[in-house]
Amino acid sequence: MAHNPLITPIARVLHAHPEGLSEYALLKALEFDGLKLDQEPDATDELVLFRKHFLIMNALYRLQPIMYDEGFELQISALHIQLHPLPENLRHSDATALTRGDQPLRDYYLDWSEFENSSSDYVRKLLSGFWERYLSDDQRQDAWQVLDLEPGADEQTIRAAYRRLAARHHPDKGGDAEQFCRVREAYELLMV
Repeated sequence: MAHNPLITPIARVLHAHPEGLSEYALLKALEFDGLKLDQEPDATDELVLFRKHFLIMNALYRLQPIMYDEGFELQISALHIQLHPLPENLRHSDATALTRGDQPLRDYYLDWSEFENSSSDYVRKLLSGFWERYLSDDQRQDAWQVLDLEPGADEQTIRAAYRRLAARHHPDKGGDAEQFCRVREAYELLMV
């Protein structure tokens, strides 16, 4: 695994902020001078920010077992990063028990090839995929509401709700054409 120059500075910042801090505050407290995060000719601001974020998260996940050995639990999220003193009864137990919940994230950020292979195009695709999933989830939530259904309803229930609402809102039967279109779009989205 490559050397991450932020491990020691991040440990210092964490000890200096026992109340914890956000990833953004941590990013602002660190010096990135000399790290050459924007060497490629096509390096975008998004790529540089992604690399800073990756270095921070990589350092935090690498610090977790070190801090555990020092008697601290390191809680990691983008909104709040904090060291908590471990209770005496946990100080000599296995550190993996405290960190199982976020294993996929840990694995991602500890895979140094994700940093080495990052490019402006990679980050653009990553962000695009995030927004597509985010909007897709948001659209599905709206579709459930349009059909007046609880999320996760089965196909038969979706079909029945669609038929009932389509009959009520069909323009040929005096219904609202705009609402009929919303019902149809919701049905098509949920049946994919």
